[in-house]
Amino acid sequence: MDGSWRPHGGLPPEPSTFVGRERELRRVRDALAAARLVTLTGPGGVGKTRVALRAARDAAVAFPDGVRLVELSGLRDPGLLADTVATFLGVRDGMAPIPVDLLAGGLRDRRLLLVLDTCEHLVGAAADLVRALLAGCPEVRVLATSRQPLDVLGERVLPVPPLAVSVSGSACGPASGDDAPAGSGDAVALFAARAAEAVPGFAVTRANRADVELLCRRLDGIPLAIELAAVRLRTLSLEQLMRRLGLLFWTLGDGPSEEARHQTLRTTVGWSHELCAPHERLLWARLSVFAGGFDLTMAEDVCADDRLDRVSVVARLVGLVDKSIVQRAGPDRYVMLDTVREYGAAWLELVEDVRPLRRRHRDCVLRLAEAAAGRWLTGDYLDWVRRLEAERDNVRAALDHSLSVPGERATGVRLLNALWHVWIGRSRFAEGRHWMDRALAVTGEATPGRVGLLWRNAVFRVSQGDPEAAHALLAEGLKLAERADDRPGYARVQRTLGMAATFLGDRAGAERAFAEALPVFEAAGLTRDLVVHRLLRAFLHIRDGEPGPGIAECAAGLALLADQPGEPWARGWFSYMNALAHWFAGDVESCAAHLMPALEMFHRMRDPVGVTNCFEVLGWVLARRRRYAEGAILLGAASRYPARTGVPHLGDRALAAQHRRLEEQARAALGAEAFERNHRRGRTLTPEETVRFAHRGGFGAGDRYRA
Repeated sequence: MDGSWRPHGGLPPEPSTFVGRERELRRVRDALAAARLVTLTGPGGVGKTRVALRAARDAAVAFPDGVRLVELSGLRDPGLLADTVATFLGVRDGMAPIPVDLLAGGLRDRRLLLVLDTCEHLVGAAADLVRALLAGCPEVRVLATSRQPLDVLGERVLPVPPLAVSVSGSACGPASGDDAPAGSGDAVALFAARAAEAVPGFAVTRANRADVELLCRRLDGIPLAIELAAVRLRTLSLEQLMRRLGLLFWTLGDGPSEEARHQTLRTTVGWSHELCAPHERLLWARLSVFAGGFDLTMAEDVCADDRLDRVSVVARLVGLVDKSIVQRAGPDRYVMLDTVREYGAAWLELVEDVRPLRRRHRDCVLRLAEAAAGRWLTGDYLDWVRRLEAERDNVRAALDHSLSVPGERATGVRLLNALWHVWIGRSRFAEGRHWMDRALAVTGEATPGRVGLLWRNAVFRVSQGDPEAAHALLAEGLKLAERADDRPGYARVQRTLGMAATFLGDRAGAERAFAEALPVFEAAGLTRDLVVHRLLRAFLHIRDGEPGPGIAECAAGLALLADQPGEPWARGWFSYMNALAHWFAGDVESCAAHLMPALEMFHRMRDPVGVTNCFEVLGWVLARRRRYAEGAILLGAASRYPARTGVPHLGDRALAAQHRRLEEQARAALGAEAFERNHRRGRTLTPEETVRFAHRGGFGAGDRYRA
């Protein structure tokens, strides 16, 4: 759950002052009031995203459950669209076999505005997703930006025009008052604002107004073109800028056609390219390999070689930032606009072989992933998870390259095995399975790391409530591990077989598999494997009505983590297992005492499966305490997620029976109407609000949420 539903809580801060667009904003507002899907269209650089974000911010008051932005420019695989949107919306749990159903179910009771930015390269998948959301979520509205319509029934298409160059009687720019020129429109106002940022003290006056208007008209009022021109005032006077642009554009035809505007933007970006020093152009081209953004170290690792050393990368990056080719997105984070990146990518194809660069990019991601895997079950694991999550688009680009190029696939498998430790911590089962299924389809038995890929993919399938689907993978894993005499790999496959058998209710099969794995882990001193082994055996005992042995397994597992006091993932699950064990032992207060730290750790991890399970069992505790209204709220919060998620769906009839019995008790005590009212209230709380309720309303002194 990466964020909360709250008014414009999902929108980034505006990177610079917003200029004009009053007419367009009014049209978007009116369209959102009348239609559930509004798509802003237009060429690259025309300002679709800025208009959408400002309109969404203005509209936030009409959406009690907030506004959420999902940026899609870095996503290339349409099969990951629904999972990506679900992740941004905080309803991703990775459990549903059909992510679209997961998303629609999670948003069913929400009244929110979803902003899908940059859909043109995913039009078909985006259209399918939006249709499902509009059909299943009556209070959700979608504001999309795309270079072409989504072609969905009921879609209101609003072309975003270039900025007006002249409007009678309007004022212009930051220097208003006596010098503010009459007859200047939004285009001139934008140039004035960006020029003043580039050259403090610059102002559009009556003396230079005609030149600025001519410049903006020549640039067809396209915001990106205007901004790229304005920044050149750092090195050129306005007169010099006008002369150069005049020479640049004299061959372009006049007129408002879409193709003419595309040509204008391409020409302006190309002109900015020509004004860069040769090494700046080379760095611009190489930076286009990044998806979504990069930091300085990544730029050095990927872009430096014998033609462009690391010192030069730093210096040239500063130059590209100064020219607005690269934009800062944080203290050590950089991005390029799509149009600028596209130009760099096209130039890269012309100037050098892109394959070594893509390999360096993949290797950069691999180093990060393996560093994160090395911190699995340690105190700083969460920091590495966050680091890799921030590079989601780069990770996907690296995986796509590795699995698409025959000679790179073995390294792709290595990357996937490292990423498993990140995906498992946040229950990103669907994405992990997506990539691992693809890797297994294009690699053979001799691929190094295939055994690890097989058992890790099987863990995802079991975790998705589909243990039967894991067996074919595990059978192959056993065969390959035996053939290679890979004892640790063989033991990990056996442990996963034990996990699958547990979920299937096969106690004898689980015991056999766990018994084969344990001596290998102990003999090799594989502490992390032993931690996971203890955790799985704890669940086996608890689900079979043996709380005492389950508690003992938890204690043994936690002892293995004694030197990692800040470790969140395993400690969260051990706390949860302890809570379940005490529940079945009849000790409700100890159950609650273990659940609260589990909930805290799962919330820190942003692990929706763990959080949901805690909501569920806390609902049981409240029902047992006869606090039925609060229990119904927490059961409602847990029910936001699909039917395959949560305690009642872990493959155990006893757990499901607990859920049914306590829900029936609460319904009988409250009456059907009051129960449904509280249950519905729980479904409408954000995850963060539910956690606060569990701390204050449900398990503290406050009674703000009482019926």
